[in-house]
Amino acid sequence: MLFTIFINDLDVGLVNKVLKFADDTKIWGKVDTLDEINTLQNDITTLEKWSVRNKMPFNVAKTKVLHLGRKNGKHDYSLMGTVLNVTKEEKDLGVTFNESFSPSINCIKVSKASNIVIGLIKRNINNRSKEGMLILYKTLVRPLLDYCVQVWKPYLRKDINVLEKIQKRYTKMIDGCKKLNYEQRLSKLNLTTLEERQKRLDMIQVYKILHDNYNVYPKEFLKLNDRSGRKNSSMIFIKS
Repeated sequence: MLFTIFINDLDVGLVNKVLKFADDTKIWGKVDTLDEINTLQNDITTLEKWSVRNKMPFNVAKTKVLHLGRKNGKHDYSLMGTVLNVTKEEKDLGVTFNESFSPSINCIKVSKASNIVIGLIKRNINNRSKEGMLILYKTLVRPLLDYCVQVWKPYLRKDINVLEKIQKRYTKMIDGCKKLNYEQRLSKLNLTTLEERQKRLDMIQVYKILHDNYNVYPKEFLKLNDRSGRKNSSMIFIKS
C-alpha cells in the first residue's frame, strides 16, 4: 500500500497513457508523426526525472520497446542516456504479446503447458473415473486454457484446433469415453467445446466492461449506439 501511494504521481505531466502494476510501468502512444514520436520520448524523459527526484531509478536493462503496426517507423527511444532495447515479443502477466498481436504464440505455449500436465496425470493416475478426472481437469488443465483468454483468444481455425485438441486428448483418457467421438464425450461429461466456452467468457467480459462500477476500463473502450424503437434491439456496438 505504501509503495502504491509512493508511485501515485508517477504519471503526472505525461501526455501518453501509463499503466502501473506493482513495480511494473508501461507507457504507450501513437507514433505516426514526428511530433508524436517526440511526445513519447518527452514522456519517457519526464518519467526519468521523476525517478531521479524520488531516488527510484528504472532498471534500464529490463526496459524494452515493442513496436506495433506495419507502418511503424521503429524509432529509437532512450532512458537514462541509454538507447532502449527493442523486443519482438514480451510476456506480461502471463500473456505473450508480439508485434502483430497474433494469438498463435499463446496458443502454442498454452498447448505445451497443458500437455505437460496431461502427461503427468496420465502417468500417475490409475483411477480415471469421470468424477475424479473432471476434478483434475477443472483444477489443473482448464485454468491454463482459460487464463486471460479474452485477450489472446484465437480466431484462426488452426489455432482454435490446437487448443481443442487438448480437451479432446484429455476427455479420451476418462473411463467409458475412449470409444466415443468428441461430441459424445462432451455430452457424457457435461462439457462444451473450448470455442463455445471462450465465446461465453467473451460475453462475460463485455458485460463487465459495460457495467464497470469501479471505473476499471476507459470509457471509450466500448461504445454503444442507442437504437430505441428498433425491432428486437435497443442498443448496438459502434466502431470507433
